[in-house]
Amino acid sequence: MGISIGGIVSGIDTDSMVATLVAAARAPQDVMKTQLSEVEEQKDAYEALRTKMDDLLTALEAIDTPAELRASTGSSSDEGTVTVAVDGDAVPGRYSLTVSQLASSATSVSDGFADKSTTGTIAEGTFSVTYAGVTTTMTIDSTNSSLSDMADLINESVDGVTAYVMDTGDATSPYRLVVAGDDTGSSNALTLDMSGLTGAGGVPTFTETSTAQDALLTVNGVSVTSADNVVDGVVQGVTFTLEDVTTAATTVTVAGDTDTTVANIKTFVEAYNTVRSYINTHRAYDSDAGIKGEFVGEGSVVALMSALQTTVGTRYSSGTLFNSLSEIGIKTKQNGTLEIDDDTLEAAVSEASDDVASLFATDSTSFGDELKDLIDLYANEEEASLDETGAILQTGGLLTNRMAALDDEIDTLNDDIDAFDERMDAYEERLKKQFLAMEVALGKLQSAQSQLTALLPSTDSSSSS
Repeated sequence: MGISIGGIVSGIDTDSMVATLVAAARAPQDVMKTQLSEVEEQKDAYEALRTKMDDLLTALEAIDTPAELRASTGSSSDEGTVTVAVDGDAVPGRYSLTVSQLASSATSVSDGFADKSTTGTIAEGTFSVTYAGVTTTMTIDSTNSSLSDMADLINESVDGVTAYVMDTGDATSPYRLVVAGDDTGSSNALTLDMSGLTGAGGVPTFTETSTAQDALLTVNGVSVTSADNVVDGVVQGVTFTLEDVTTAATTVTVAGDTDTTVANIKTFVEAYNTVRSYINTHRAYDSDAGIKGEFVGEGSVVALMSALQTTVGTRYSSGTLFNSLSEIGIKTKQNGTLEIDDDTLEAAVSEASDDVASLFATDSTSFGDELKDLIDLYANEEEASLDETGAILQTGGLLTNRMAALDDEIDTLNDDIDAFDERMDAYEERLKKQFLAMEVALGKLQSAQSQLTALLPSTDSSSSS
């Protein structure tokens, strides 16, 4: 920045004049900054709209199969013996269960040892563990012949088996090696062969404390065998968890849950209305009040509104009882949002939940499929790609493409503003140099005037007499 002498000769406030002139010259840049702010707000509005459409897709995909849309309830007459969990595929009914045997895993415990950490406690040689039909042979030598080493060796070598040393508190031989299978069921039997251990040191003798066995139960009089105490697949959509053997039959009741199913649909409708309300808010325009929403004049948003309106209002040939949203009580309001007739929707869900689910399916010609395609067309995050001639090869999300264009506009405006700053800096420097030159010139004139005045004869009347 050049030197400024601020009107020291002329008495003019040149610094203020320079600032005023530069401020006036910056007026076009102020317009650019206002435009930049508006474009950034518009881009943010598009980003928020795309996010809300992603949320709408999530809400749709949460109900696009009968199992997801429908809800059921399950109850047990004795949760101490059998508990129940159900999903949307559950077959309603009453199920009588008796449990004669719970599934269990195998566990074997060795005899006691006085020490767990000293090498030489266990005889050297080989031993084997057979679990779930697979035999693993291991070797004990002078480096790993403690009881704890043996447990570690089993854990490292045998899949599906856990070994640990238990301290029983016995006065002379408190330490026992416990070897347990991780899985229940008769196919997961466990045997240990210590016959290969010889020489100094002890040879553990194992006693089976728990046998690998299947659960045995009956469901409505039909015998069922399960390797696990969590029994699914016997009744569609129903999972029984066996807690204890029964002394009398336990009754499990499964029923449809209309309230939850209706709530699932309402969650989707709320997500749809969030999208439409957001668009409506950001398309508001009132010149008198100075209101102009970010989507005013935006063709992509107008096209989206039209497409949404068409999608929710179309009749679909799904081959089921319901072919449109209005037939299940979901209608479009004047502002484009949806409203629900609770009685109509509840009746549709109660009488034909599968047909209601078909409307929202995304894998067939239906409302759900059309809406999913529409959301993908507008909200997917891929931009359009072009070939060497400029032709579109793949159309990305239309909102994404518009956001990319706004990003380009933002970059251009930022570049223009930066370039304007450089021009204004140069203009300010030029003005200061010009005013400095003026002050220097005035200074020289004043000096010359002083010199001329000194050379002129005095006209003082007092000097003539």
